[in-house]
Amino acid sequence: MKTPRVRRVSLAGRLFGRMTLLLIAIMVTVGTMMFWTAHDEINKVYDGQLITGANVLRALMSDEIKERGQNTDIDASFEVGDEWLSAEDRKAFDAYADWRMFRIWKKGRLVLGSDTGPKLPPPPSGQKGFQIEHVAGKSWRVFNLPVREADVMIQVGERTSIRAVLVRRILVELAIPLLLVLPASLALIWLALNGGLRALRALVAAIGGRSSRDLSPLDIDAWPLDLQPLAGSVNDLLFRLQRSYEHERQFIDSAAHQLRTPLAALNLQAQLISQEDDPIERAAQARQLREGVARASELTEQLLTLARLGPQIGRDLVADLRAEAATVLAEIAVVAAAKNVALALEGEAPIVKGDPALVRLILANLVENAVNHAPPGTEVQVLLSADRRMGWVSVADQGPGIAPTERDRVFQRFYRGPDARGSGSGLGLAIVEEAARVLGGLVTLDDRDDGEAGLEARLGLFKAAP
Repeated sequence: MKTPRVRRVSLAGRLFGRMTLLLIAIMVTVGTMMFWTAHDEINKVYDGQLITGANVLRALMSDEIKERGQNTDIDASFEVGDEWLSAEDRKAFDAYADWRMFRIWKKGRLVLGSDTGPKLPPPPSGQKGFQIEHVAGKSWRVFNLPVREADVMIQVGERTSIRAVLVRRILVELAIPLLLVLPASLALIWLALNGGLRALRALVAAIGGRSSRDLSPLDIDAWPLDLQPLAGSVNDLLFRLQRSYEHERQFIDSAAHQLRTPLAALNLQAQLISQEDDPIERAAQARQLREGVARASELTEQLLTLARLGPQIGRDLVADLRAEAATVLAEIAVVAAAKNVALALEGEAPIVKGDPALVRLILANLVENAVNHAPPGTEVQVLLSADRRMGWVSVADQGPGIAPTERDRVFQRFYRGPDARGSGSGLGLAIVEEAARVLGGLVTLDDRDDGEAGLEARLGLFKAAP
């Protein structure tokens, strides 16, 4: 299956694109608001002119309206020459624009009207206000002004298209400056983004220009306030890397030191075997050589285990403490029986968070240490319990224990206390502590709770979600 190509866009390009969309959205919004504002204002002005025109007609014809208001026997129509208007008024209305019109109605009959405008039906008697008339594909907005004392209706109207033309003209005049401002604004935005990202590029160059050995912290005060958290995070990372490198260097030095002696001993034993003629002595030396190889192999395995735990991170896994404890006891049962040490598993524990392999590694080291230090004829007790947040495993023996002053030091790598027994390498408890840290758990060493002699090691891990 072909993997789709992912288009990579620079941070400046992405921000510029978003700012462009934002600017366009603002201009569209402003343009829309301007359109509706201009539309409303023009309607108000032109409606006001219609109202004013109707009232002017009423004032100009007030005498004629009063004189003829009582006359009910009128012709179907009167012309301008019928003296409804003066000569000057007639001249003014003869020059009336073709997109405006006026009509005078008396008792539903047209008595006077301009030559412009469509033929309209008689308006409803006494109705005052605006109405829209659609005639011959054109829309007219008409204002009705009734003169009730003379039963006369004055109509003044205009084509609505003239308003749309005026709105479009205003929008064009306003849109041209906006369109001219848009490229200038985009250019300023691009320059501002590049200037703002210059410091980020400088920080990237300062980090990328370092050698692999240069882990010195950055000068936080040398960067803008917005980049100081990033510089601080980089310093934290550099500090952790520094500690990790020092930790690995110390580990390599300690491992080399610890392996040098057993390897030298193995080399010497091999030379002695090659020079020994007595079969019995040679067999004894061969047995010692095998034991030395086993110890060196165990030490190497522990070193590798400890090295693998260093970079390991916790995963979304769960472990059954009782099942893992039972598995460990079954594996060590043969060794414990050979040393005449009994094993006991009691209690219940919940499912906990953690890798089952790491949990088993911790329990194996704790139980093995307890068996190695327990006197023959005694018992190693593994007790399971739980509290509100954690599950616990306690491993108690009846050995000599560890002095309180030594309990923190025994977790150090390659450290063996003065009362340590057996031929261990001093890595068991160090592995336990490192594995517990990876799991987010807790390991403690203390005296036994029941007052018996011996040591009690406790492992606590957080409960898994139900």
